[in-house]
Amino acid sequence: MNPKNFKSTKRFTGFPCTHRQWRAESHCRYVHGYSREFFFEFAANELTKEGWVVDFGGLKKLKTWLETVFDHTFLVAQDDPELETFKALDAKGAIMLRILPNPGMEGTALYVYEEASKILESLYGKRAWITKVEVRENEKNSAIFEA
Repeated sequence: MNPKNFKSTKRFTGFPCTHRQWRAESHCRYVHGYSREFFFEFAANELTKEGWVVDFGGLKKLKTWLETVFDHTFLVAQDDPELETFKALDAKGAIMLRILPNPGMEGTALYVYEEASKILESLYGKRAWITKVEVRENEKNSAIFEA
């Protein structure tokens, strides 16, 4: 059996946050929120001594990072014309601001993939990696980034 054929998945749920798509010509331009969830697919060249692609219990660093960025936070695009307004609200303690390149589902999927890949590499080196990230804003809508 060739371990290169093994993949595993992990889902993290319950990350309520708000964002807006300031470029949208629809109601998406207004601040709105969802309870986001994140689905990861992992692959490896070789399995751990336990026979795993990744140790799910060892992903606490990834979960902590997701909580820091997405749990009760306000996500804003780095080029949002109201960025200074949101920074002022953050300074007053009214919101927990997180500035992303693109806070929409597609942009978030790419951002999470890039940041989570750094975390995974710190845990496993080049032995295991992320092949796919799905970011879901509700039961109907998600975006996927595949490496």
